[in-house]
Amino acid sequence: MSVARDISRQTSRQTVTLTASQTAVTVTGGFTSSTVEVYLNGVKLVQGQDYSLNGTSGITLSQGASAGDIIEFAIRNSSNSGFSAADTGQIVDNAVTFAKLSNSATESLNAQKRIAKAWVSFDAAGTKFQDFNVSSVTDNSTGNYNVNFATSMEDDDYCALANADVKNSLTNTVTAIYRKNLSDETTAKIIVSRYNNTVTDIDGDIGAVFFR
Repeated sequence: MSVARDISRQTSRQTVTLTASQTAVTVTGGFTSSTVEVYLNGVKLVQGQDYSLNGTSGITLSQGASAGDIIEFAIRNSSNSGFSAADTGQIVDNAVTFAKLSNSATESLNAQKRIAKAWVSFDAAGTKFQDFNVSSVTDNSTGNYNVNFATSMEDDDYCALANADVKNSLTNTVTAIYRKNLSDETTAKIIVSRYNNTVTDIDGDIGAVFFR
């Protein structure tokens, strides 16, 4: 059976497969009478004739359904605040981008701050294993690396964390991220050292993550 599709970006869709003689159908997330349209097997139904509203939570069909009938709700977004409900199966790849995530001044609503702006794992030679938003890693010397961001940080107030696997029995190994004397928004320096009375820089596999 074909089901009508509203391609409007301001409309979310829900489908329900009915059982024999079913009349009551619930809408996840609710709606208002002016924002919902109802289709039965692709044919638009008329409110007050083919169905009646059951408050703001669903509808009641005037006639009982046949088993396998498909009801589709098209719920228009009445504001720019977001959908009342969304069928995530209809969200195509690349449709949700970082720029579309909330950057609300209210901390609990700010989705962008919860996502790493960059991260990388690399070996002693600076060869990347995996990364996000890192263009390259520069191997300056033993245990001394520059992590170069593909897209610069908006300022130098970002938070950074690094870890090192030196793959030997050395103890008292530490990693640190330095930004002094670098273009802070574009590059972070990572130093891997062993402390045992004296500080000695050492190589290893490195992981680093950056938030802003």
